[in-house]
Amino acid sequence: MKQSFAATLHNKTTQSEKQVVARFKPGILVIQDDEQEFEWLPADIQSARLLNDGSAILQNGPWFLDVSDRAFSPALERHFGDKRLFRRSFFDRIGVMGCLLALLAGALPLIIVWLWVVPFVTERAVKKITPEMEQKIGDSWYQSLASDFQIDSARTRQVQQFCDAMHVGGVYPIRITVVREPVVNAFAVPGGHIVVFDSILGIMDAPEQLAGLLAHEAGHIQLRHSTRAVFRELSNQLFFSIVFGDFGSLSGIVARHGSQLAGLSYSRSLELEADAHGLALLKKAGIPPGGIPALFRKMQATTPSNPDVPNFLSTHPAMAERIGAVEKQIAGMPDAATTVSPALQELWQQIKR
Repeated sequence: MKQSFAATLHNKTTQSEKQVVARFKPGILVIQDDEQEFEWLPADIQSARLLNDGSAILQNGPWFLDVSDRAFSPALERHFGDKRLFRRSFFDRIGVMGCLLALLAGALPLIIVWLWVVPFVTERAVKKITPEMEQKIGDSWYQSLASDFQIDSARTRQVQQFCDAMHVGGVYPIRITVVREPVVNAFAVPGGHIVVFDSILGIMDAPEQLAGLLAHEAGHIQLRHSTRAVFRELSNQLFFSIVFGDFGSLSGIVARHGSQLAGLSYSRSLELEADAHGLALLKKAGIPPGGIPALFRKMQATTPSNPDVPNFLSTHPAMAERIGAVEKQIAGMPDAATTVSPALQELWQQIKR
């Protein structure tokens, strides 16, 4: 049976180390170098650590004895009267991969809840909301952001008349607000509000393009995309607040979303779905559907997308993809209108004046 072991003795105080030999006397661990020897009793050993590779580290004050021989730890315990010095922790026993698997196992239920349960519950909750309730929610959010905008009252009235003449609201009364903003944008608020930035009106040169914009945003409203997207974001924030115990922020979550609606992004599928629904609304209203891809081309020229970002990495479908999708659908609508009614033409001329 092996009685001596090569080891390294580290001194934490002097930051030095030296090669030694560890051997045993009954009930004593002897550490010997070329000049002297030390005797460690069981009571002198403050900690004993057994690593995954079988090596052992003992601490006695500032001294640390590192023995790489796997046979050392059982031999030491035998010479100390079978005293259990080395107690590997649970994490030592399972190793790094085991720790990662344990962490994953603990987090897996939360991941499942976040990815599947929260969206499912959110969709069920949205279905329980009546159009009347949705209008009240939308009115509250609209009021929270209206004070931040400089409203163009004259154009608001004109675009509202244009929208009313389209008859695309369905169960939701569409309420238009035109605001003075340099960004080419428009967005829908749950329940029927559509906010149009005057810059997007500035790039249009035909009434069917405005009709296409309003039909697209009406599609978001009728398909409840805004409501679903906002409630999904609310659910995510509530979920993480509960998981991480940040209950103090819950009271401000709903209030903050009014000011975030302008930057609300839809998933690729919802954006394409709103495009398709907008085409259907235009066809039903007897308005040429070509205004949607025409407007997209103007928006693409005004705010080109970043060519360095692959389309499959974007949550928003690229304009080229949307143009291709709507043009394919328009090709399957041979009976769609090709001219705009005189009434819409007149309203359009008033808006452009």
